Amino acid sequence: IIMKKILIALLALIIINCGGGTPQEAQVVNIGSLGSEMKYDIEEFTVKAGSKVKIVLKNNTPLDFPAEMQHNIVIFKDESAAPEIIKLAEDYFGGDAPDDNRILAKSILIDKQEETTVEFDAPKKAGRYLYVCTYIAHAGSMRGYMIVE
Repeated sequence: IIMKKILIALLALIIINCGGGTPQEAQVVNIGSLGSEMKYDIEEFTVKAGSKVKIVLKNNTPLDFPAEMQHNIVIFKDESAAPEIIKLAEDYFGGDAPDDNRILAKSILIDKQEETTVEFDAPKKAGRYLYVCTYIAHAGSMRGYMIVE
């Protein structure tokens, strides 16, 4: 009887340590545009290294704003790549970020009052990771940092 109890306890421990299949919950970060300004309402957020992250991006530009105002979010693995990628987005992709392995994560461009999500794994390396909107002429003021701890 004691051996059975030990065996059951060991099996339970093995199953628990194997994870049992429940996926890690993503940390949700809500970011919006600051009304009709070319700014994010959050210019810094912190995540754990290697964790799952889900960004919910909301374009808060009023529908009656007279000009076009699309937004996205692009997070760079290396900030030094930002100027080149922003220029490519503005010159050749209508403001949408190109596919590039120097980008950690990117969302689609969204119009006034639209919302989108992007999910990714945070880098395992602690540091500051620049994020910008690559829509034409937005990256200069619409930027922030994801802090990885």
